[in-house]
Amino acid sequence: MQINNPRIIHAGDYLSYLSPKIKQVESTTVCTKLRSESKIHFDSFATAHLMHIIKITVTFRLCLILSTIMLCLTALANPLFPLLNLEATKVSTGEFWRLLTANLVHFGWAHTLMNVAALLLCALAFFTEYSLKKFSLLLLWCCAIVGIGIYCFNPEYSPYAGLSGAIHGLIVAGLLQTRAYPQWIRVIALGLVVAKLVQENSADYEATDLQALLPVVVAVESHLYGAIAGLAFSAIDWLLQRLKRKA
Repeated sequence: MQINNPRIIHAGDYLSYLSPKIKQVESTTVCTKLRSESKIHFDSFATAHLMHIIKITVTFRLCLILSTIMLCLTALANPLFPLLNLEATKVSTGEFWRLLTANLVHFGWAHTLMNVAALLLCALAFFTEYSLKKFSLLLLWCCAIVGIGIYCFNPEYSPYAGLSGAIHGLIVAGLLQTRAYPQWIRVIALGLVVAKLVQENSADYEATDLQALLPVVVAVESHLYGAIAGLAFSAIDWLLQRLKRKA
């Protein structure tokens, strides 16, 4: 007697019915896993590529530390600013640390943020191949020359504060010594820096809108002292490298 009941399904038929469903679930699981792994690989690649572009070197880490210090000093301006800025009369009485520390304190947040941004950009643009020792010497040299220049030739800036003078030294030294850019680009950039310094130190110079954000007169002479310091550092370094090759 033959039973024609549509509700009765043989085991083989049932497995045949389930097989495409199982394959679909497996395919979906595999695709989800592949997408997840691809996303991980892509994120890793993107992070590695970004790190390669930014090149978080020891010099950049040092600049990050200095930037943090400058931001903290601005936040604590009231108690610390009078102790660290450059005042010619106090340097004359033996407070020589002001020649260096004046580079780390600023006249408000706008002044600080402009110099922090410039310092970090300089580190990324020019000094990824510098050793920590060489970059530290360059920065200290520029800060010292700017401080001495203001103390000796421009005591009217009292108090003096800010890192912009030293940053001009970093820019000049970076353009002279880096090999990351074609020579014609570096020559044009140096020409623009020289033109800026000439304009700033001319008799009819007026501060830009950006500089007008500062609550004090811009000490444009500090930019010149910094540029001279960067030029001198590059010349001395070139001479030492040449003597070393001949030895």
